[in-house]
Amino acid sequence: MRIARAALVLICTASLGACAASHVSTDAPPGISLAGEWRLNPAKSDDPQKVLAQMRERAHKIMAAAAAGAPHGAGPEAGGPPEGAGAPPPGAGPRHDPLQRSPMAHIVEAVLARGDYLDVHQNANEMVFDFGTSRRNFVPGAKSVVSTEGGVGDQVSGWHGRDFVIVVRPQNGPEVTERIGLSPDGKQLIDALHIAQYELPAVDLRRVYDPASSVPRQVPTAD
Repeated sequence: MRIARAALVLICTASLGACAASHVSTDAPPGISLAGEWRLNPAKSDDPQKVLAQMRERAHKIMAAAAAGAPHGAGPEAGGPPEGAGAPPPGAGPRHDPLQRSPMAHIVEAVLARGDYLDVHQNANEMVFDFGTSRRNFVPGAKSVVSTEGGVGDQVSGWHGRDFVIVVRPQNGPEVTERIGLSPDGKQLIDALHIAQYELPAVDLRRVYDPASSVPRQVPTAD
């Protein structure tokens, strides 16, 4: 029995999104509410700019290995150059950005564009994450088809333990799992994003929010 449980843990660790998506609940745990106004704590959060810099460095290494004739997988952890990277276009010069058409990088850039404030509305039928510049609405336990950069994808959202989880599996692109929940002491909001390996190794991005007295209001856009 212990061996079977250990195997299940390993499987869930390897496929976090699959395990979360298959066990989401429509109901929040008793006493758990994410509702409130929150402000990003940069000191305790991952910097998306640094994450992008690390991704860019990995992409350059993959491209260098490909240019040298190394087989896929002989370089960094992921196999093959970033999607759409290939050789730099004519006249691009040394400033060509290997992440220009990277789906993984675009997800990180979208997080960077959200801003520092977050207003969360929670009720039995809906979860709303309002970043001021964008607003995201979810129905707990719902499965739907959503637009993604590569076309469309399957989305599942709902409660998994103490966290509200959103899993998106695109037809073309990396699987994305986002877990939003309270810190163990309940004083902070944690937004943990996991981008599965695609054209680059998997990426994790953690954002920590403190309670805010007010959230600046802006005209939201779709996120």
